Amino acid sequence: MKRAWLTMNSSDKWGALHGLVPLLFLCVVIPYWSHVENGWGNLGLRMQSLWERMLDTIGDDQFNLYVYGLNGWTFVLYWSIGLAFLLAETCARPKWLLRYKVQPKVIVDQKRLYSLITTVLFNQFFVMLPFSIVSHYILEYQGTLPPIRELPTFQRFLVVFFILISTQEVVGYYTHRLFHHRLIYKWTHKLHHQWTAPIALSAYYNRPLDHLIVNLMPATIGLPLTNAHFFTSWLWLTWATLRTLSDHSGYHVLSFPSPRRRDFHHLKFTECYGVWGPLDYLHGTETLFRASKSSSKTN
Repeated sequence: MKRAWLTMNSSDKWGALHGLVPLLFLCVVIPYWSHVENGWGNLGLRMQSLWERMLDTIGDDQFNLYVYGLNGWTFVLYWSIGLAFLLAETCARPKWLLRYKVQPKVIVDQKRLYSLITTVLFNQFFVMLPFSIVSHYILEYQGTLPPIRELPTFQRFLVVFFILISTQEVVGYYTHRLFHHRLIYKWTHKLHHQWTAPIALSAYYNRPLDHLIVNLMPATIGLPLTNAHFFTSWLWLTWATLRTLSDHSGYHVLSFPSPRRRDFHHLKFTECYGVWGPLDYLHGTETLFRASKSSSKTN
């Protein structure tokens, strides 16, 4: 059995571990649920204390936190992770990372990097930042922002996160597919597909309208719908940023589904529009992908 485990590839091991989660939950968590509940309560109290101390240090002005805080954080996250992937791609270092590369024959066109970098920076400063400012003032006008100093309960956090994932999939699938329509594709989404084999930094390589509708809306529309707390928004946008970087990176190294779906979409253009895949399955827009060799290697 030990030998069988050692001979399994990383995808099979990940799938096997995922299969054990329900069993572990039944055998360990349920019999001790009261202890788990007490543990979460104590953890919540400690997190609340740390949260208040952090706000005492950085300030609790909601405009600064929602606009400058979230944008600054995602900016640093996007460029630090994106540049790390780019360095690995251009220098073939570190060697261990190459084992997780799913685009073994792709070479980055360095002549196009200037256009990519300037386009992404434009979208971050002149699309994302104004979008977050307008969104914040709308929420402030409606008076729906939760108290910044009181963290949400763990149960509410889980429910909101599930809704955010669902809205991202639904809105993301239909807006993405819309921008592939022949009447508007040339003027909107075609720029993004110039990278037929994408890299992490190409995730935001879009025209401004395309970036607003296809990238920002699916990731953020669930936040006002759920009246998400700033803490939840911060974790969600961190997760969403890392996910889109992973999807476009060509490396299956982060704890997300394999980027082979996104690679196949950039290769064929008419398949795999969604983030997770259920709507692709429902609408039959992953038929070629499932029939391909890439599908059998996808977690």
